[in-house]
Amino acid sequence: MTILFMNSLSNIAGLSLGIMIFNSLNFMVNTPPSFASLPQQLNPQSSVLKLAQLPQQTMDKQLGGLYVKSETKSQVFPLKQTQVKAKISGNVSQVEVSQTFENPFQEPLEAIYVFPLPDQAAVDQMVIKIGDRTIKSRIETREGAKEIYQRAKAQGRTTALLEQERDNIFTQSVANIQPGEQISVTISYIDQLKFEGGNYEFVFPMVVGPRYIPGQLINKNQPNTNQVPDADRITPPIIEQETKSPHNIQVDLEIDAGVAIENVRSTSHKIITQQQGNRIFVSLDQSDQIPNKDLILRYQISGENTRASVLTEANQQGGHFAAYLLPAISYNPNQIIPKDVIFLMDTSGSQEGEPLKKSQELMKRFIQGLNSEDTFNIIDFANSTNTLSETPLENTPANRQKAINYINQLQADGGTELLNGIQAVMKFPSPSQGRLRSIVLLTDGYIGNDQEIIAAVQNKLKPGNRLYAFGVGSSVNRFLLNRLGEIGQGTTQIVRQDEPTETVVETFFKQINNPILTDLEITWQGEGLKPEIYPVSLSDLFDNQPLVLFGRKLDRRNGLLKITGITAKGDRYEQTLPVNFPEINNNESGNIAIAKLWGRARIKDLMNQMFSGETKSGVEGVTRTALSYQLLSEYTAFVAVSEEVRVDPNGTRHTVEVPLELPEGVSYDGIFGTPETSQLPSAKPMSLGRTRSASGYNNYGSQRSPEIAPPPLLFAE
Repeated sequence: MTILFMNSLSNIAGLSLGIMIFNSLNFMVNTPPSFASLPQQLNPQSSVLKLAQLPQQTMDKQLGGLYVKSETKSQVFPLKQTQVKAKISGNVSQVEVSQTFENPFQEPLEAIYVFPLPDQAAVDQMVIKIGDRTIKSRIETREGAKEIYQRAKAQGRTTALLEQERDNIFTQSVANIQPGEQISVTISYIDQLKFEGGNYEFVFPMVVGPRYIPGQLINKNQPNTNQVPDADRITPPIIEQETKSPHNIQVDLEIDAGVAIENVRSTSHKIITQQQGNRIFVSLDQSDQIPNKDLILRYQISGENTRASVLTEANQQGGHFAAYLLPAISYNPNQIIPKDVIFLMDTSGSQEGEPLKKSQELMKRFIQGLNSEDTFNIIDFANSTNTLSETPLENTPANRQKAINYINQLQADGGTELLNGIQAVMKFPSPSQGRLRSIVLLTDGYIGNDQEIIAAVQNKLKPGNRLYAFGVGSSVNRFLLNRLGEIGQGTTQIVRQDEPTETVVETFFKQINNPILTDLEITWQGEGLKPEIYPVSLSDLFDNQPLVLFGRKLDRRNGLLKITGITAKGDRYEQTLPVNFPEINNNESGNIAIAKLWGRARIKDLMNQMFSGETKSGVEGVTRTALSYQLLSEYTAFVAVSEEVRVDPNGTRHTVEVPLELPEGVSYDGIFGTPETSQLPSAKPMSLGRTRSASGYNNYGSQRSPEIAPPPLLFAE
């Protein structure tokens, strides 16, 4: 297997916060082949063979990867391996992901696979290696890239296309792979590490969890619905139960903080660590290389944390900066503020087994930890919603026991109609004056209508209310959960199904009692143009959480960044940070990662404004930014084309999809039903989405009650 490393790290400088960051990133500039000469030929003769066509009894139980049904027998296109190389400095990681496949067929092949990446990753390159050929990509508008890809495929050229479906779901297509060839696809991205409570956290997602698709079918032959019109793009097939896949994942990380690193650990995987000076090398143990769960790696650094830092970069696009601030604010963590807490609990089929048990454990700890002046209620949702009480309950021993009894009897079954749960919360009467409402959501987020859910919270959450999102499981939908926590002015925590809950609950109650800094404002002091800073809308800060800002100043003139806010005690907080840009040398100076992260922050902010629907200005803004900063987005794509014609344009080729592992801890029966109940009649068996096994479409969570997805509730105006 060949691994390509296009980018290199150099000149690591330890800075701030206990948050250090790259001092320099060196990027190679790749010159792609010319696309202008490609003729306008489309629609080659091809045979699209999807996994759903393959009868279960013909599945090869020893092989995994891409299953294809030929005219005579079942064959397999094995996904050999995924290799991840990451270099981490401070709170920034540079990651390269290489996936290697081999074509055992006698016909050319087009492979399509759907995979996850971190939801805030700045994806900036794709390279395909086929045999001894390296094909470098270029960024185009998404429609333009797709046109180039289809034209090249029709011409018989080897071509690859990388698209983004959600912030955390991506599609890779590779066409005209010759028989017997091995291919390696390498994708590079830059990402920020989460920093909270003195811990850095690196996360690498390995599998897209099965998505529940609500709504009415648009076409009976496809899973797309009026609520999720792109369902076929986000629901890859799942490997059949008890089928062993040879695909494994190898992860190698280097952590270089510039100072001593302590307490390196993983809550998800068995790891091997080696130390060389202040650098730590981490790899997965060979016994834990199945790609069916998020890799979670945490560590700390020794020494005193610096509370603030600013890192800068300058190029022809302007001066870019990243500001990191961890306010040193004292507060009383035991301060009691009366709260009205509504717990919103996912009890759909994907929660069956370990996830539901973990949610029940968390819920009981939450109930027992409420303050005496708090009120509470519980709403559980699946196909429909149920409520513990029509009105908020006072926190008495009898009511706590009533809640615990209610929690204990919950069962996982049905589809994830989260929108109905959100709407049920919004319909509750406002809490009494002086009492804050906190919504606590527990779910895996396995839904296809992410944007509809986020828009509901964005548009209907009342001022002063907060939403705290808890992702329960091994491979949750972090995009949905992170955005809900941000837009809901709360926080997001991920809890594995096998993770202790004591620390999680303790952290939650510190946060729910009070943010340490509110009413944040950013002003610029200096000459020239004002910088463009993201995020535009600032969330309140909670204990041990940093404020992270990305800015661009077109004229590259220095100035001061002034940050103000109100502390939990009601005092005014003020911090001023100098921003000094370097001189430009050879069109670039400073840390190029800062420019990429600013571009990604701008794209995220613009996309956050379009959860309720696209706007012309928003789409144009995202597209311009992504093209200018060479970043993948929902409106741009990377495309690569070989210069030579490599297969017969008029010949037959197969198109196949990669089936994925079911996430660790998720019940196969909870998603697809038992053999007995999956045969039960249903008026619209696909109405619950294209979450499907290797043997065909199945109803999500229909093992007990094969219901049609109910229409969503409407907000009362």
